Amino acid sequence: MAPFAAGSDGRGGCMKRRVTLWLVAALAALAIGFLPAGQAQATGPGNLHPVTIGRNGTILVRALPARSPAGLAHARRPVMRLTDKPSPGPPSQVATTLTTSSTATTGSTEEVLSSFGGASLDQQLALGSDQFVTPPDAQIAAGPSQVVEMVNSSGSVWDKRGHLLNLFDLNLFFKVPTGYSFSDPRVLFDQVSQRWFASGVAFIPPTYASVVVIAVSASTDATGTWYQYNADNSSTLTHDQPKIGVSSDKVVLSWNDFYQAAFFEGQSTWVLQKSQMVAGSTPVNGAAMGPDSSRSSPVPAVQITSNSDEYVVFNGTDCGTLGGNCIGAIGVVRISGTPLQGNVMWNESDPGLAATSAPPSADQPGMAGSIATNDDRFLTAVWENGVLWTGGNDACLPPADSAARPCSRLIQVTTAGPNVAQNFDIAMTGGGLFYPALGMDGGADMYVVYNVSSSSQYIGVRITGQLASAPVQTVAPGQTIRSGDTTYDMNPCFGTNQTSRWGDYSGAAIDPQNATDVWVLAEFAAVGSSANGDAGCDWATYAARLTFAAPTVSGISPSSGSVGTVVSVAGTDFTPAASVSFGSTPATSVSVLSANQLNATAPSGSGTLDVRVTTADGTSATSTADQFTYGAACSTCATLSSISPTSGPAAGATTVTFSGRGFDPSAGKTTFSFGGTAATNVICSNTTVCTGTSPAGSGTVTVTAIVDGVAASGAATFTYLPPASLTSVSPTSGAATGGTTVTFTGSGFDTTSNRTTFSFGGAAATGVSCSSSTTCTGSSPAGIGSVTVTATVNGAPAGGSATFSYIPSLSSISPSTGTAAGGTTVTITGSGFDTAAGKATFSFGSATATSVVCSSATSCAVVTPAGSGVVSVVAMVDGQQSSNSLSFRYRKK
Repeated sequence: MAPFAAGSDGRGGCMKRRVTLWLVAALAALAIGFLPAGQAQATGPGNLHPVTIGRNGTILVRALPARSPAGLAHARRPVMRLTDKPSPGPPSQVATTLTTSSTATTGSTEEVLSSFGGASLDQQLALGSDQFVTPPDAQIAAGPSQVVEMVNSSGSVWDKRGHLLNLFDLNLFFKVPTGYSFSDPRVLFDQVSQRWFASGVAFIPPTYASVVVIAVSASTDATGTWYQYNADNSSTLTHDQPKIGVSSDKVVLSWNDFYQAAFFEGQSTWVLQKSQMVAGSTPVNGAAMGPDSSRSSPVPAVQITSNSDEYVVFNGTDCGTLGGNCIGAIGVVRISGTPLQGNVMWNESDPGLAATSAPPSADQPGMAGSIATNDDRFLTAVWENGVLWTGGNDACLPPADSAARPCSRLIQVTTAGPNVAQNFDIAMTGGGLFYPALGMDGGADMYVVYNVSSSSQYIGVRITGQLASAPVQTVAPGQTIRSGDTTYDMNPCFGTNQTSRWGDYSGAAIDPQNATDVWVLAEFAAVGSSANGDAGCDWATYAARLTFAAPTVSGISPSSGSVGTVVSVAGTDFTPAASVSFGSTPATSVSVLSANQLNATAPSGSGTLDVRVTTADGTSATSTADQFTYGAACSTCATLSSISPTSGPAAGATTVTFSGRGFDPSAGKTTFSFGGTAATNVICSNTTVCTGTSPAGSGTVTVTAIVDGVAASGAATFTYLPPASLTSVSPTSGAATGGTTVTFTGSGFDTTSNRTTFSFGGAAATGVSCSSSTTCTGSSPAGIGSVTVTATVNGAPAGGSATFSYIPSLSSISPSTGTAAGGTTVTITGSGFDTAAGKATFSFGSATATSVVCSSATSCAVVTPAGSGVVSVVAMVDGQQSSNSLSFRYRKK
């Protein structure tokens, strides 16, 4: 195919002429950043040719190995630019909103409900050598109970409290062809089908032939089975940044095509039959167009509300930077029909839009202009009930600033017209904002996450947003939710000398179980423990759950009691700083367990009162579900005081001791509930102590008691630990005598003493201490050779493993002299010798001993080779060289 030629639009003429005709009308519209609309276009079935794709297999995520097998490809693609125009461009001429100067009122505060550190380079490297990929392209999606993150070529599944459930290699997940490398992941959860959808691209040097890969889950469980598909396998075209959108009846993927990763050929869009993919059928019917050189970088919108049409947007305003997009407008495409019906239509309208501009590189402390911000293509799109938000990087001149900065362009379109309703930049004086991702909640409130940096600020993660009822082109005050740790410089890691690549996009997704909440994910410059982090190219990601909504209360337990009763409150949008009142009196203590559950201790009161929760966004409305009735204090009434242990595996089966008073020892008279699920095998030895077995569960739950049919006062909390997994150890080698302090990294570790243990080839580590559910330390036992390290948590084997190598040491050699002809039998003592034949070898200078027999791990009989002079004696045991050497002198006679 011919390489892309700048200035040709492929639609019958140079679109720059259309811009000229609009200039007069545009002057009045520039103040709010939109221009008169262009003509609508419809491309029918004749321009979308039929295609089919086949299922490539199935994969069970929870069965994927904790470490990838050797031999997976590890390649990097060149940066694929749409034109050769140098960046940056001039500042855009649209309204600019400073995120630092926005004001908030009650009910418009963007609150962080919860947050956690997501994937990182250190974590990703635990999967294998193919995972040394930087920087990250961060994606997030939320399901009913799980959060999925995909970054570069690693995937991870988390519960909503930030516990890691699975870490896996996307090369295996997508079943990429042998020799290919994976890149550019995208992931979403579709509320209509209750399925996860993921996509990306696999490529192979030197031609950068590529194939678009797609996966669809078989259920709501992201750790379960997924169906794998391939699309558009090309030997000459490099597919770049495929993006995915799902409507009620179709799956749409769009990407850019380059000839052998060098020449822009155009965009391609494939429309696939959703019903067939959800069923795991093969083949799947589709309709495709492209490469189409008149458009570039289209973005299918993520749908919040169900609609059979899928909307796709592209930036057609920057004629010099964005390839074929030279129409002075935003391309708004409504894709209708389905492949099975043979009536897929590309219905395009082009509302005028004030131009974007390629952004300058971003600053870091001590490193001006050192972070690449790429170009001004759209990166994100989300649609709900006729409202579409999109955005990307831009160049702007912030108020009171003297230099153009990277800014984030935000655009709102009403798709019924379509018409541009809002078009503005968010900016920071003296710093840059880049790589935005947009999300909407069920009320059409908009959320945006982006990166921020300046000459005094390391690259961090920042948020803002806009209520659906807010004035146009205003946003909530920006908040930095994760500051950067250090400067980021990828050049020492790869031997390059250029502006450092940063991730091509961030992520945002609605929570399907809590329509008022949106999850966001972005990367930041991190300090890691790997050698790569020491070189300056370490990164990590940060996830947060956000809301603009006031809390709600859906139920309380118990609903009656006295002063001091611990009441479990269920609802939505509880922030960590939430307060609780019983009537008008504040609770004496509040413990927020999650965005949906908290415990509050009843203050003094009487009668029936409403239990209400208050956050910065307001106070929960009253209802019969929140009412608590005070009764007379009772010194003999049943009370649950404490439980032990306070945590256990998610599978349940933990024996728990319940302490309190007023328990009824009669069989079946006293029961205990873990977040609404009954404990089993309850036995009360007296009125103050009972034991029982925890049910299966997740997260942190409230434990309550019922005695003789009456709810006991008091409560406790029990934390379910996610399935444990060991991902890495550091260091990976140590002395054969043992005693090396080792850090164990993974997930699901129990911090209670003696609940988590580690084995080195069957020998237990000593002094194990777990500071968190992801990190423990301990001392290695004595050993020899390379051994497998495994973990056991609460008596159950953890997933994953690591390898630890023992380094032998030498103590003495006797005799220490021998004839030059060799043949002298010497005894070498030390530690870490392997008694198996051929496992231990000894070198005398450059010559190897002719015979080695090790009678124990500390003594070997060795026959010297021929030699001369004084030489160093070194041991090699199971591939590990001894930590020291001995001297041996050859005699002439």
